[in-house]
Parts: sequence; C-alpha cells; structure tokens
Amino acid sequence: MITGTEENIPDNTPIIVGAGQYTEHIDPGSEPPLHSPAELATRACFAALKDSSGSVSAADIDTIAFIRLFSDSAPAWACPFGGSNNLPESVAQQIGASPRRRIYSNLGGTQPLQLMAELLTGIARGEINCALLTGSEAIANQRYAQRQGITLDWAEEFDAPLDSRLYTERFASPQEIASGMFLPVHYYALIENYRAHQQGNNTQEHIQQMAELFSSFSAVAASNPYAFFHDQQSTEDLCSQSNGNYPISLPYSKKLIAQDAVNQAAALLLTSVGQAKAWGIDPSQWIFLQGYAEGEDQCVSQRLDIGKSQSLDEVIGTALATANAQPESMDLVDIYSCFPCAVEAVCNTLGYPIDGSRPLTITGGLPYFGGPGNNYSMHALAEMASRIKDTGKRGLVTANGGQLSKHAAAILANAPAGEGEKPLDLADHGPEILNAENIPTSRYCDSPEAGNVLSYTVIYLRNTDDLAVVLAENENGERFFARSADPEVTQSVNKSSPIGRAIEVTSEDGKHLFSFSAGQG
Repeated sequence: MITGTEENIPDNTPIIVGAGQYTEHIDPGSEPPLHSPAELATRACFAALKDSSGSVSAADIDTIAFIRLFSDSAPAWACPFGGSNNLPESVAQQIGASPRRRIYSNLGGTQPLQLMAELLTGIARGEINCALLTGSEAIANQRYAQRQGITLDWAEEFDAPLDSRLYTERFASPQEIASGMFLPVHYYALIENYRAHQQGNNTQEHIQQMAELFSSFSAVAASNPYAFFHDQQSTEDLCSQSNGNYPISLPYSKKLIAQDAVNQAAALLLTSVGQAKAWGIDPSQWIFLQGYAEGEDQCVSQRLDIGKSQSLDEVIGTALATANAQPESMDLVDIYSCFPCAVEAVCNTLGYPIDGSRPLTITGGLPYFGGPGNNYSMHALAEMASRIKDTGKRGLVTANGGQLSKHAAAILANAPAGEGEKPLDLADHGPEILNAENIPTSRYCDSPEAGNVLSYTVIYLRNTDDLAVVLAENENGERFFARSADPEVTQSVNKSSPIGRAIEVTSEDGKHLFSFSAGQG
C-alpha cells in the first residue's frame, strides 16, 4: 500500500485504476432482448469507469481492446445470430468513447494477461494515455435462444479501423486430430491420466483427488456475487455421475471442467501514474504490475514429460523473480482452473498443497465461477485488483491456453515494488516473453505398427460408440496416436489404466487403429 511516497514514482509508471465485472443470469421463460457479448461488455466497462471514482470519462480513453469471442475462435462455438464486426467500436459507441486505436485480441486463455501487459507497456512508453481492456461471452443467452427457437439479431457493422489478430498456429498435430482429439478436454484427459499414473492413482482414486481439489473452488464460487453457478458442489457431488454430472472424457465428468455456457463480462481501466495524479485518482486505487512473464510449450505429445509443461515452470519462475517474490509471499492467488491437472501443475511449480488448505482461487474457478471463453482471466485480474486495492497485499494470477501450451503469470500489488527494489521497467524492456524453441521434444512416427501406451482417454460420444484414444511410443522412442471404437477395448480401458500395455496398430483412411497385443487384453 502506498503511504505518501507516490511523488517518487515515475509518472510513466503504468497502473490499473479501475476494474469492473458483470454477470447476467437467465430466468426461466426469459424473452428477447437477450443481451449480446457487446452489451454485456459495456456494462462491465461502465463498472470499471465508476470504479475509478468517476475521475476518468469515456472521452479520456484512447485505446479499447476486446478479448476474442469463442464464436470467432473455433467453429464449434459459432453463433447463428451474427455479431459485431468491430467489438471495440461497439463498446466505444455505447459508452461514448472515441478511441484512436481498437484491438481485437488473439485467442487463448492467456490473452487477458498478455494484452494487459502489452497495453501497460504502451502506457509506460508514452504510446497510450488511457486504455480500456474488456471481454465477455453471452454463450448462455445464445444457447437458451437456440433451445427456445428464439431468433436474435446481434449483428453490428462499423467502418472504424480495427487491429484484429488471430493465432494461426496449431497446438495439435494432424495425427492428433485424426485420432479423434478435437477438443481441449481430450488433451487434458491425456495429461490427467498420465499424472494419475505418475502418482500411483487408479481412476477412482484420481477422481476422488480431483473432486477434493475442486470442491474447494466451488465453495468460493458459491459466495461470489459475480459467479454464474452458486450451487456448492461437495467432493461426493463431484465424484458422482448423477445430477447431470455425466462423463465426457475419462477421467472427466461435466462438473470437473470449465463451463462456457455463461453470460459474463469484465473490464480493466489502465493509465499512468502521472495521468492518475492529473485526474486526482487517489493512490489507494493504483494497482501495479510487479512481475510478469509469458511463454509457450510444445504439443502435448511431443513433451518428454507429458504430465507437465516446462514452459509453465519457466514463466512462473520468471514472474516471481521479476517481482523479487517467493511463492509463499503471495497473499492472494488465482490459478487458471480449466481442468484439475492445470491447477495441480501450477501448484507443483509453486510448492502449494492441493488439499484445500491454501486458497487457490479468488473467483471460484472456471467450472463454478464460470468459464467465459478466452476471457476468464480478465475476471481474475479484476477481482484481484479489487481485493488488493488500498492494502499491502499482492496477488498472483496465472493463465494458460491450448493444452497446457501457452502460459502467463502476473503479480499485482498496491505498490510498484518492495522496499529497496526498482519498479518493473516496461518502458525499456517490455514484458518477459519465453518461447519453446529450446525445449527438447520427442519425434513422431507416421506409420506405427506397434508400441506401448503412454497415456489414454475414452471419449464418450452421443449417438455412437465410445472412442478409446491412446498416445503410445514405439521401440525407437517415437510417439504416435491411435484409436479404437471396439467395445471390448473401450470397456477394458474404462476398467483399468492401459499405460504400459503393448498395442498393435493398423492404418485405415489416414487413421491409426489399435488393439491390445496378445496376452494384453
């Protein structure tokens, strides 16, 4: 907490001066209008402006950045009701802003942290005076309308310029996709089952462990007014496959993974210390970025240890080192929680327990607070800014994207640095960005004939046979994926882990099909 030393802070030091969130539930029998993502985001932006003590007006904002919607990220989430061709301008029009720059982000769960760091760097370098960072999802409204046969019109057209970004590289290989691995949950299931094997857990033991971890997240969401789901889930609830907790991809059931059918929005208002002084914003409102790093890893199947991410360790370590901080010095923490293994991986890096004795979320996490597409971390940042305002506390927010592939970590505080430390200098150095170029990888085998199972999942499909998918390795140490819809195989995999078992492989229409070797079934 700043105590009269704000005059010594350089005027170009970037800060957060406002944070806002908005959540909209659907009542039974709701009728149009059902709010669009742009309308939800606008409400969060008004809340962020109000949070600055009313000192900042929309006319002061020269940059608006919007996190990419899921409907613009992947065909599976396409919206039939249209949308804005320029979401930053949609928000600008509704709040009365005239920004000179509009950004529509890349995709991925790390984007809120990455774009925040980019905008703070622009402020430190004098390129931006005041920025509004926002994002939202109205997937709950969209799906409700589709179920009810309601037609909505969310289309908006603007001529204003837009810096629209889209990630074109894949974090999945063609062989992975051909095996039936279409969704993130399938890849995280591979990671989860491998980690269970490393820990000596059978499937039921690991489900119990995941449920114990995530029941503590649900307890936080139950009392969070911005959470989309307030029904507290016990460990027993999460272990059971009743009450809608149906299996999705072994070992996951519905209530153990991120929930995207939400209506949620969040926003951050960013400026410099000098501008905050000019506007009369009290220093108790100033939130500083003490440490930050981001980075990427290889595809899951190419990692030497498929149960972890080397890049994750490097990103968190670099962010802590930049802030001259230790894991135990974090007063508040929000760990990205799309799947249990994502939380456990970060806890392993930080040395945190996973038994609920140390709070690991301030929102309630993606399965219970809500997982609004690429934008969840904006809520974590907004909540963290609100929690540490006018305190001596500091907090760590982590995020990941892809398949534990992209990582970011930010340390926020109500002071620029600890006693005797230099503030994070974004003007000269910019955010720390680590890449995967030097991370060792395994090789692929394009024409496998046999191998041993490294990890696996069973994908539970509607109206068709379940699909067992394995990641295996041949005698030369080359990796490959294979699949089987044979009920005997899927039943065997459901019954007990096949890790280490020998398989034989045939190829058909570009797909590798496996069966257990003689004596292995």
